Amino acid sequence: MTETPMGGTPPRNGQDGRDWFAPPAEQPTDITYAGALPRPVPTAPPSVPIPGTLASPGDVRVWPPPEPESEGQGEDRSTQPFPALRTNRKPPPAALATEPVVPPPAVAEAPPARPKRTGLLIGGTALSVVLAVGMPTWFGYEVYEYGRPSDVVHVVQPGQAAVWQHVSWRVTVEKIKDPTGKPDTSDRQWLKIVATRTALDVEGTIRHGAPKITFTDRGGRTWQAEPVNDETPPDVKENKVGTPYRMELMGVVPRSVADEAEVLLRPSSYRDVPDQSAKDFVDAAFSSTEREDQVLRFRR
Repeated sequence: MTETPMGGTPPRNGQDGRDWFAPPAEQPTDITYAGALPRPVPTAPPSVPIPGTLASPGDVRVWPPPEPESEGQGEDRSTQPFPALRTNRKPPPAALATEPVVPPPAVAEAPPARPKRTGLLIGGTALSVVLAVGMPTWFGYEVYEYGRPSDVVHVVQPGQAAVWQHVSWRVTVEKIKDPTGKPDTSDRQWLKIVATRTALDVEGTIRHGAPKITFTDRGGRTWQAEPVNDETPPDVKENKVGTPYRMELMGVVPRSVADEAEVLLRPSSYRDVPDQSAKDFVDAAFSSTEREDQVLRFRR
């Protein structure tokens, strides 16, 4: 049994009395296409609305720079851009031949002035350092020279006495063994100094300050002498005119100069005035022009 697509209804006869699956009468029977297939037309993607007006992109020439357009020139000078050149590359030779080289601006010659300014700054800094270091040193040296000027040396012949500021001085030197009990060595020698002071008048009795005593040789080298005994009375009222008072000192010198080492004695300028007030003592100290620059050199 044969079923029809119309649910059992047989096809109609006439203009539309064709089979259900038969093509319409106006369609050609042979629908085979032997020509080239047409290319599909690309369709642009849907645009996204953006506020404002966007300028259409265009080509911009990068090198060489575009020439200024004169009136009447309307030709298109756009070209395809190429990647930016590195700083260590030069433009193409053709561009160098056609475009003039722009000289660097005149301000490029300014850097040489910087070393000069730097030199001035360095010189100023060095001068400031010299002044900061040198000025206190110079000032201190001037104060030192003022307070302790060059010595005035008085040479005393062997066995003779020297008189200074109302006091008579005598000095003797002798070799001694090491007072510490250590064995004597071949490179040094202990010496003992006996200095005797005698006041010649009342002014001499108030000048009983301890002198500074050292050893020296002909080359100017010095060695310290330490006091070990002093018979000078500490009270000025006990000092007697014409009475000798002994001072004993010891020191060590090289054995090579032990027989020729001489004694340098620097008397003290201290004055112990009886019953003097503190104010008078200070006034006398500041008003005095006497300095401890007198040295007695006792020959041997």
